[in-house]
Order: sequence, then C-alpha cells, then structure tokens
Amino acid sequence: MIKIDKQRVLEANNIVDVIGSYIPLKRRGHNYMALCPFHKEKTPSFTVNEELGIFKCFGCGKGGNVITFVMEYEKISYFEALKLLADRAGIKYQDVKSNKKIDNLYKIYQLANEYYKENIKNFGTNVYSYLEKRKIGKETAKKFELGYALDSYEGLKNYLLKNNISPKLLLSTGLFLEKNSHIYDLFRNRLMIPIHSHSGRIVAFGGRVLDNTKTSKYINSPTTQIYHKGEELYGFYKTKRDILSEKKIIIVEGYLDFLRLYEEGIRNIVASLGTSLTDKQIDLAARYVKKFVILYDGDNPGQKASLKAALSIAKKGYDVKIVTLPSDEDPDSFIINYGKEKLIELIENAANSIDFVYNLSDITGQQKLQMLIETASEIYDLVNKELFIKDISERFGISEKAIKSKIKTGNKIQKSTVGKKEPYEEKDLLYFTLLSKKNYKKVAQEIDSSYFLSIKLGLLYEKIGDMYKKSQNILSDLDEFEEEQRNLISELMVDEKEVDIDKLLSSIKLRKLKKELKQINEELRKVGINQNLLQKRKEIIEKMNQLNRHGGVVSKTLY
Repeated sequence: MIKIDKQRVLEANNIVDVIGSYIPLKRRGHNYMALCPFHKEKTPSFTVNEELGIFKCFGCGKGGNVITFVMEYEKISYFEALKLLADRAGIKYQDVKSNKKIDNLYKIYQLANEYYKENIKNFGTNVYSYLEKRKIGKETAKKFELGYALDSYEGLKNYLLKNNISPKLLLSTGLFLEKNSHIYDLFRNRLMIPIHSHSGRIVAFGGRVLDNTKTSKYINSPTTQIYHKGEELYGFYKTKRDILSEKKIIIVEGYLDFLRLYEEGIRNIVASLGTSLTDKQIDLAARYVKKFVILYDGDNPGQKASLKAALSIAKKGYDVKIVTLPSDEDPDSFIINYGKEKLIELIENAANSIDFVYNLSDITGQQKLQMLIETASEIYDLVNKELFIKDISERFGISEKAIKSKIKTGNKIQKSTVGKKEPYEEKDLLYFTLLSKKNYKKVAQEIDSSYFLSIKLGLLYEKIGDMYKKSQNILSDLDEFEEEQRNLISELMVDEKEVDIDKLLSSIKLRKLKKELKQINEELRKVGINQNLLQKRKEIIEKMNQLNRHGGVVSKTLY
C-alpha cells in the first residue's frame, strides 16, 4: 500500500497550471475564466481562484479543488487523481503498513472466488445446464467469473482453513453463519456471482438457487469493511469503457438481466444489485456519462422502482429515460419472447421522466405535476432546471411562469417564511467560518446549527465543524465533502467579500429570538394569561433589546 502526502500534492500543483493544461484559461480580475469542461455553454461561467486553489462553474454548479477537478475531468478515483498529480509534481510515494483486516478480507474473497470457480469446473454440470436454459453461454460465465457453491455446510470453510485463513476471521467476512457455536457456509447449492468494485476487486457475492424449491431465490453478501450495499454497480468494472463509447448507461435490476443483455451484445449496462438506485451509484455512473436509461421489470413494483430511480437522476440534472416493458416481462424474458432488436427499439424510443409520469394511469394529473415540480425544485444546475421546467410546461400545457411560481411557493424554505435575506446571511456566515479554524471557533461559541433556517446550510455548518476537528484548511479537504456541499463551498469562496461578523451574528440571533417571541405570543393568544410564558416573553424582549443596542442591528420584521 502506498501513502501520498495530500498537502504536498496540493502545494506542488498550482490549480491554474493544472486546469490550464486541460482547458484555456483567461485572467479576469483576481480570477481566471473559461468555458466549462463539464457542460456545454457559450459564455464562460467556469471560474478559478488561484489564491484559494478552488474552481467553480456557475452554470452547472460543479466546484472543488485541483484534486476533484482531475477526478471529474479524467473520470478517475480520488486516489488515482492524487497519484496522477503526485507524478506530475515528481513527488515520491511512501510505503506504509497496510490495513491488515481489509487486506485479509480481500484475500478471503479472492480465495472464495477461486473455490467457487473450481467447483463449477469440476461439479457444475447442473449449473451449466441452468445457465444454458437462461441462454447464458460459457464465455460470458467465464468472463464474469461465475461459480458454484456446493451443497455443503463446510465446503468453503474447510477450503479457507486449508489455505491458512484463521477461524477467527470467518464470521467477519459475511460468508458464514453461526448456530450453537458452530460456523457454517452461508452459500450452499447456488450459482455464485461475484460482485466486483468498480476498480475490479471482488468485494461480495450474490448466490442464486438453481430451481424454485427454496424460499430465498437470491442470497447476497451483507455489509462488510470492503462492501457497502448501494455503492457499487454490478458489472461496471467490465463495461465502463463500453458505456463511455456509447455515451449512455443502461441500468437493469438484477445480475441475470445484466448477463443476458451482455450475452446478446448489449454492453453499455450495469445492474443496481437489486436495490433502489442510490445517489452514490448515480454519482459513480455520472463520472463517465450523463445519459441514463432505466430498464427494470414491467410489473408494478418494477415501474415504481423505475420512476423513483429516474426522478433521483433527474434531480441531479442528468438526462434519463425509462423503458416500459409489458407488465409480465423482465429484460431477460423480453429478449427470449421478442428478440434483441425489439428490445433495442424500446431502448431507443424510451420515454423521458416527464413523459413517463404524464402517462401514469394510477395517479391524478395534480399528483403528477406535484411530483415533477418537486423534482424541478431540487435540480441544482440552473440551465438543466430551466430545461426541465420548459419540458413540464410543454407536456402539461401549463405556463413556465406558473410552474416557477409553484416551485417558489412550494419550496420548504419559503414555507418556513424565510425572507430573501436569510440564505445570504447564512451563506456569509459559512464563508467566514471557512476562512479559518479560528473564525469557526468564534462562531461556534455563539451559535449552533439550530440557528440556521436553511436545513442544507445548517448541515454544511455541522460538517465544517466536524472537518475542523481533523483539518486546519477546509479547502484542502474538499474531496471529503459530498458533491453538493463541495459545489456550495466553492460557490461561497470563489469571490472575496467583507463580513462584519459581530453584526451578522447579532442579526441571526435576533432572528431566532423573534421566532421564539412569535411562538410565545401565539401560545398566549391560545391559553390566555400564563406567568411562565409572560416571563419567557420578557426575557426574550430583554435579549432582543440588548442585541439591538450592542450589536448595531436594525430591527426588522422577519416573521
């Protein structure tokens, strides 16, 4: 295992030099500008701040530091980007001791895979017969390392012990169960499907019965130190180049759907491992392409899952289409009954998320609109939001103005009766805390996240506090923030501003006190004279007067 000093890498790689080696930058004032490499635009909105070492696109919303830029542009992992920048700067790597527990898990999963592959080779006649019935050939089985778990309670266990794996490690792998102090194999008499991380290492298994006599058709590995359900996409390590080539990704639900499509030559595919499509899975795929096709089962649960997945993708501003299969078909059965060409035709003519919702028959028109308006309100990229609203308008015959009005009045912040000033106050406060740990401590002594009216900004404030426990410079560690938070930090920091922190803190405190006062006044109107409430009211008014006197805050009615 190698360790790279991130701080040295950041210091040695000037962000203007690095980004300038990918795209042409032009100086404008203190910053540099360019056409954004992450979305199409005619007017430059991509900004680079050399002093702070950050970039921000005000068109698509992306932001970060030099490491996250390379990750996004090169479509590589954090560690790969760090290594690339270290190589660029001539920084040598330091060998460090590996995490033994993690290394052991990877080793055990590799050994388990070898065991299952040997079994299918030596005892897999019935497995190959099953695969043949499912029209999955031996080459595809070999390529994806399919195996066989014997109908034995101790087959894998004995194999690992023979290969010098300590019995103490077995239960931590997720490959075994325990009953009456006896450890035995989890997977028995099943087709074994190894799940690889997107970098190609085996991290889990799925096991399918070979007939319909058992209750659980599938058994999947549980969460371990090397596998977190909802973070990987089945087959992605093999198909990501095909996905890049086709410029779109087709997402199916299960392993066998994936294998059948792959067998038929449809290669730009992944499977979501039988889970609801997660944000982390979407983000992983979006490192490569921005066009998604959802190809789930045609039954009601499959279509509901399709809708949920599509709206999650649409919220991120990506292009998404949904294939509607007949209600009694899944991708595998559809190919068998109708053929590959018919399926490709359905994929090519798939409906976008708006048309799909419009054509739903089990909800009202008002519910359809509400669903889409909520999705539009969460799209961060302004260009994509405008296009999404335009499509809703055209499909439902409602003016864009009416939809935008609905988004504003339906917005959670508006419902909380927050005026236009509040988010800017809170953003200025966050800007101040991001400048230094000392600044954060000053603010943290005065207020906590409960003072924030924006839930999103309050959560970011908490995250900044957590980060300062282990970091002196937040901007050096942007890679440790979720993408939305990283983008927001870059937006806050890209331009320098003056902040009167004492006045700002007084204003935010006053705002909270006014809210408390309003609540007490409402209670008094309901219950009449109440000494406890009157005393609280008096204390709040005294605090407000004190803030107005010493904080220089002009009282305003915010509620």
